[in-house]
Amino acid sequence: MSDRIDPRDLPSGFSPAFIELRDTLVCVADATLRDSGWLEFTEWTGAKGLLPPRECGRVKFVPTELVEDEFRRRLADAELREEYRPNGEVSR
Repeated sequence: MSDRIDPRDLPSGFSPAFIELRDTLVCVADATLRDSGWLEFTEWTGAKGLLPPRECGRVKFVPTELVEDEFRRRLADAELREEYRPNGEVSR
């Protein structure tokens, strides 16, 4: 089982994004468009996957910010940080 990604302490190089899938938007911890057109993604649960171009619509990257006193990156939107934080943890 993969480790859950914490939106308050993002791994280096991660680019969180909303992905349009048919009639819904899905927020993922990381999204990367491959040269082949396939979208590689990592869910907040840590699970990884690939989507062919025909399966996904637009991809909107979510802004992140640097927390300078702790040298970490996090989602810039406080509501999104709270929504996707690991369950059972106290907010930082």
